[in-house]
Amino acid sequence: MKKSKIIIIILTGIAILAAGVLTKQKFYLMIPLFVSLFVMSFQSEANRVGALIGACNAVLYTVTYVCMGVYGSAASAFLFSFPLQLMTFFNWKKNAYKKTKTVVFKRMSKSVRIILSLCGLALWAGLAAVLHFLKYEYAVLDSITLIFGFVIPVLTMLAYIEYTYLWIIQAVLGLFLNIQMVMNDISQLTYLIYGVYALYCVIGAFITVRKYYKEQMQIKEG
Repeated sequence: MKKSKIIIIILTGIAILAAGVLTKQKFYLMIPLFVSLFVMSFQSEANRVGALIGACNAVLYTVTYVCMGVYGSAASAFLFSFPLQLMTFFNWKKNAYKKTKTVVFKRMSKSVRIILSLCGLALWAGLAAVLHFLKYEYAVLDSITLIFGFVIPVLTMLAYIEYTYLWIIQAVLGLFLNIQMVMNDISQLTYLIYGVYALYCVIGAFITVRKYYKEQMQIKEG
């Protein structure tokens, strides 16, 4: 990991801690965020170590959600995020690019892309309708980020480069969602700071993955 990234991680961590103290947020709620800083940094480099640390962090999130009494999110973290990130680590290791810690990337076919898009839109429309019926304030944004939260990890595990495109959209929407939440609850400031950092890392991942994919295609064609 580059020295500049370590500095950014430290500065972001200090900002999150300061915001947590200022808003009197419980410290155990911030622990997974601190770990996520390292997870995102590795993922910005398309490094499979990020998936391994992410799997461990999913267990931390599970414990945190249980302490908060949010059992649905706890189940999602432990039953979905944890195993999927672990599978991503081993799949990327199995299909490693040369002797690096990244993977051999691929593109989705047009038919798969169309089917995935239609399924995603249908799921989003249904979920958004349900949340709107329940009078959930963040129905539109939260439903989109939730759908992406299931689709992106799967595409990442399968090493489809399209995950980075969707990831940028998710990060931007997540940032808007965090801003809305902070306007209603200042204690969410820690997650807004993390959201800004996450967007920075996601853009880095987009650039890195495209670079690796272009390099891999040149070797394949040459």
